[in-house]
Amino acid sequence: MAKKKKKQRDTSTDLPIIMDYGIGSISIYDPVAMMPPPIIEQTRFKKLNKELKAEFKWMAVSLIVEHWEEKRQIPFGEEMSKFRVRLLRMFAEEHGISLKEDTELKDYLLTLVVITINKQLNSEKDNK
Repeated sequence: MAKKKKKQRDTSTDLPIIMDYGIGSISIYDPVAMMPPPIIEQTRFKKLNKELKAEFKWMAVSLIVEHWEEKRQIPFGEEMSKFRVRLLRMFAEEHGISLKEDTELKDYLLTLVVITINKQLNSEKDNK
């Protein structure tokens, strides 16, 4: 007959260390304390105000330029969906607003990709 393992009771070596830096107590080993605040709101792109739309456009353009300089390819298909997911996550982390992936948002991003890459090509052409 096999021996039974003894259960250890009330012994925890991973107790969190609580530190106070003047901004409130922070638990070092508590993953909940280290996580960013939850996303508060979920909305459609067309319901964003003017400032948030401008911020979204700025984030999208910077990611498009980064992608273009790295790969020299227009994101399409699977790359475009990965790009869209990355952009939506960044926007949600920055502003606490989760955007729904509707057709209007997809069309806006496709148009923005084309416009941004054309501007990049024109600026490269003018620099030569």
